[in-house]
Amino acid sequence: MNKVNYENKLLLQFMFFSLLGGMGMGVAQIAITLHAVALGATASQIGLIGGVQGIGLLLTVLPIGFLVDYVGPRKVFIFGVLASSMIFLLFPFAHSANSLLCFAALIGFFSSFRFIPMTSAFLEFVRKVGSQKAGWQRGSLSFGLVFLGPLCGASISKYWGFTTTFYVVSALVFLLIFGASAIFQNSKSSGAITPAQSFLNMKEFFRNQNILEASVAEALALATFSCFNAFIVVIAIRVFHFTPQAASLFVSFEGIMFIAALFTFGRILEKIGQRYFYLTSFAVVVSGLSLLSCFSHPALLVAGTLLIGIGLGMLNLVNVTRIANANAEKGKTAAVFSMFTMSGAIIGPVIGGIAGELLGTWSVFLVFIPLYLAFAIKIHFGKKTPEAVEIFDQPLENFA
Repeated sequence: MNKVNYENKLLLQFMFFSLLGGMGMGVAQIAITLHAVALGATASQIGLIGGVQGIGLLLTVLPIGFLVDYVGPRKVFIFGVLASSMIFLLFPFAHSANSLLCFAALIGFFSSFRFIPMTSAFLEFVRKVGSQKAGWQRGSLSFGLVFLGPLCGASISKYWGFTTTFYVVSALVFLLIFGASAIFQNSKSSGAITPAQSFLNMKEFFRNQNILEASVAEALALATFSCFNAFIVVIAIRVFHFTPQAASLFVSFEGIMFIAALFTFGRILEKIGQRYFYLTSFAVVVSGLSLLSCFSHPALLVAGTLLIGIGLGMLNLVNVTRIANANAEKGKTAAVFSMFTMSGAIIGPVIGGIAGELLGTWSVFLVFIPLYLAFAIKIHFGKKTPEAVEIFDQPLENFA
């Protein structure tokens, strides 16, 4: 098998197992929420059940990144798949909101065992083949998570009940184990370096400008993304008097644009380079945020949603490409990248909520614009280390 065919086959495997994993996560999210409602959970308990999974992931990403570099991603991934699959079999035994909360916390803790190895392997893949298809794995994951998963989860829960739904989730997660030999077939551990030594090297790791800038940019993008998802439906209903069903379409529309950008803009990134792609992405996002802050006509809300989806997809594409080419161990790279993005997803709605409370609803999205403008200035005029210049300014084809 020649190199091109091998790379295309590996890309399809990444896409399939990311779609499968995203679908499992989507089914689980909707099933856990509906099960909590059926158990009579309060609003605060439902919020805590949803949030504890993200907290578990945030707390474990760095240790799992060290573990991936030490023992190799395949072993970590297989352990995570088996553990998660067995935990989902316990969910039907949750007969109260508190027991459901405990199981949700457990599954959040073990999610990073699956997520970090997959991300580290894909970053290595992007480093070798270039940025043209750097967004395809995230696009496949998002499609399964946002569209297929909730649709299947709601249908299965309605017609076959929660017990069957959680068994389906367990089966979907278990099927990921067949991707271990395909995706991690050339994976190697760095066992010569002990975890203690690896931890001591973390100080130098955080000085890597490519990793830090790409991670902060992705955190800002995820903060915007989560803030949009949290407030766009509320604004559509309260300000423009959309029905709840029509208002929810804004979230779906933004997701479609985000996925479309991931699948289509890689070639443009290779042609114009990372610097101008960053600046273009910032301009698109800022334009979208400005339109979302103008409450004069519903059409502006639609146009802003379109631009937000495209701009955030572009940002993810260039961030993944840049961090994939950083000269660092991919396990810890994936861990730091994930830690920043999870932090952004948590902080985003908080920032928007505080701004809306203090300045009014119109400022929920507007408050992010100065952050994007500051980052654009940093990207365009900021001083760069030699490593950053090597990746940031040279043609991407050099790294394929």
